[in-house]
Amino acid sequence: MSRRTLPAWWPRPGVELRLSLGLVAIFLAVIFLLDVLFGLVPDRARTELVARQTTSTALALLVTQGVEQGGRLPHGAVRQLVAQDPEVLSVALQQRGRARTTLVGDHAAHWTLPPGERSTLTQVRVAIQDAQRQPWGTLEIAFRPIYPTTLAGVLASPVVRALLAIALLSGLAIWLYLRRVLQHLDPGQVIPERVRDAFDVLDEGIVILDPQARVMMANEAFRRLAPLRAAGQPPPGVTIGQPVTQLDWLCDALTHLQQDGSPETAQPWTTATRTAAPSEEREIRITQASDAAQAREVLVKCTPILDPGGQVRGSMLRLRDVSALHQLNRALQASQQTLRERNDELSRLATRDPMTGCLNRRAFFEQATRLFELARQRGEGLVCVMADIDHFKQFNDHHGHATGDQVIQAVAAILSGGVRGTDLVCRYGGEEFCLLLPQREAADVQSLAERLRREIEDTAGQQVDSVAGLRITSSFGMALFEPGLASLVELVDRADQALYQSKRSGRNRVSRWPVVAETEATSAATSETKTA
Repeated sequence: MSRRTLPAWWPRPGVELRLSLGLVAIFLAVIFLLDVLFGLVPDRARTELVARQTTSTALALLVTQGVEQGGRLPHGAVRQLVAQDPEVLSVALQQRGRARTTLVGDHAAHWTLPPGERSTLTQVRVAIQDAQRQPWGTLEIAFRPIYPTTLAGVLASPVVRALLAIALLSGLAIWLYLRRVLQHLDPGQVIPERVRDAFDVLDEGIVILDPQARVMMANEAFRRLAPLRAAGQPPPGVTIGQPVTQLDWLCDALTHLQQDGSPETAQPWTTATRTAAPSEEREIRITQASDAAQAREVLVKCTPILDPGGQVRGSMLRLRDVSALHQLNRALQASQQTLRERNDELSRLATRDPMTGCLNRRAFFEQATRLFELARQRGEGLVCVMADIDHFKQFNDHHGHATGDQVIQAVAAILSGGVRGTDLVCRYGGEEFCLLLPQREAADVQSLAERLRREIEDTAGQQVDSVAGLRITSSFGMALFEPGLASLVELVDRADQALYQSKRSGRNRVSRWPVVAETEATSAATSETKTA
């Protein structure tokens, strides 16, 4: 069964106001009871009845004197008498067999008593006799209603004004008195000792607040969350009845959370009390005054306490310390990062040449085989380039192996830096390199190989520190993927044949497979020259 909750705009009076209204209601009820039993307030109806009887008798005497003196009606005397009694609305004389004569006021509008009916408190008939004591006519007098018929009339009543003044003044006095007295009561007695003991067993910090956000109970876990002060000073305590806003360390942590970039929100206990729904769980950092580097990471959430009618009677603030959990997570993340770095290092050692950083042959063929299969399935361009350092043995023989290693590293750096990230660069042999370039056309790769060859010739020698002015060149051979190729090895072999063609043709150049066609073309050109 769902609980009925009041809308957010509905006023929620405090406990002092509710107690004051209750005491004032009891006080007014006692006054009414005493009035019923002992008549404290005079009976206005009885008083008015006596006054109206007197007025009616006086008017009847005036009219009777006028009738006895020859039938002259005393209009002036009647008006003077009516002017002294504001309760009289109109006066008229009804003579037998004649039309009604209005003496004062709008009698037709105020007189509503039917003929033959008995007089009432507001409609009075008085019989008039002549000098022979014979019925002469009837005097009709219309009075105001004894009790007011409008709200303004009710409020204008002295009795009502007195009661309202008593209610307001006594309510204000009781409210001011309760505000001072309730502060001296022990709010801790609201929660039984066994309930506090049960909350102390919990690992989460629990605080019970009243609707005015005053602490009704705080368990030991919450007290332990309070930050330590400087050396020699005890931690800040939590006093029962203390407003939670006086806990500076808690409010500062919540305010610091908003200053760090989170959206501006009300305090959790304010949100829970206003909406009658749990607040959103938020993480705060409680710093230690003695050591700002140490901080506790705490999850904060506030839940409203509702009565059976769905009205908010307080709230429960829950603080869960997750510092240890975050420390374990950070340690786990650090371990995972270290493991990833070591795996990357192992992968690099397993797939890379330690001297140049290029792929080794095993890793090259693993990746190159996938690119070869994709090219065969999709019909995309794929070019293999073989490169070899010219006269490399002379560098080792004349300048030593250390210089030879620097030559290999310089050429490898130029090759690796001159291609795309999706291209593969492999140290194929001692001074031999293999490049596999996917989704590239032959003309594009031809230009790339020429640029790399020139860059090696122009700059590679400058990167060798041990020998100044060293001249380094490389020969290149390239082969384009064709649908008829059976395997990657065949494509590499074609590029290798083109490389040897460059070697045979004088080195420091780029040759393209098929080499047989190039050789025949060269031979034919030589024959034509001799013939000429």
